[in-house]
Amino acid sequence: MKESADTWVEKVRSLPAKPSREEAEALIHDVYESAQKELDEQRAQAELEREE
Repeated sequence: MKESADTWVEKVRSLPAKPSREEAEALIHDVYESAQKELDEQRAQAELEREE
C-alpha cells in the first residue's frame, strides 16, 4: 500500500514535540517498510513489462 505524502505529514505531526525513542523508531520503521514495499511493487511492474 502506497502512503501519500499527506499521510506521512500527519503521522509526523501527530508525534509529540519530543517523541520517545520508541515512537521515533516506530515512525522510521514505518517509513522504511512503506518505501521498501513501493520499490518492490515498482520492480515487479518493471519485470512484468520486460516479460511482455
